[in-house]
Amino acid sequence: MKSLDTFAFPKEFEDIKHIIKAVAQNGFYSDKKIKIEVNIGDAREYIKTLEQNSFDIVYQDAFSSDVNFELWTKEYFNDIYKLCKDDCIMSSYAVATPIRLSQNEAGFYIYEHRPVKRKITLAFRQKQEIIGKFVDMELKRERNKEAVALYDKVV
Repeated sequence: MKSLDTFAFPKEFEDIKHIIKAVAQNGFYSDKKIKIEVNIGDAREYIKTLEQNSFDIVYQDAFSSDVNFELWTKEYFNDIYKLCKDDCIMSSYAVATPIRLSQNEAGFYIYEHRPVKRKITLAFRQKQEIIGKFVDMELKRERNKEAVALYDKVV
């Protein structure tokens, strides 16, 4: 992260460069509208310390479920769901049916959006008609009986 402090940003980043530099130097930025905090550690434990119903946006960018299985399970998304305000949006490049089922079983409504070339998943606590195409997860379950959500492994 420290390398962001001296990174040559494109001109499009000029207005937010001060935010990026603060996060790079301190792992934190806050003003009247934005709060960014970087935690390097166990995400599953860390999110349990955060205030419920306090998130406007969640950007889920963990490695694949093959690498970070624990960050794609229904139980993990249950914890994320509790952090989200009613109008929160969760965005992810993950479009695999088991991951979407995990999100859906945690209570999220699933939408698909293609802002440029690549599909993304958008998940909301409430149904909405703002952006993306609604993905009917019940229909997916009905048509693909083998598709299942990911669950924490019991040790």
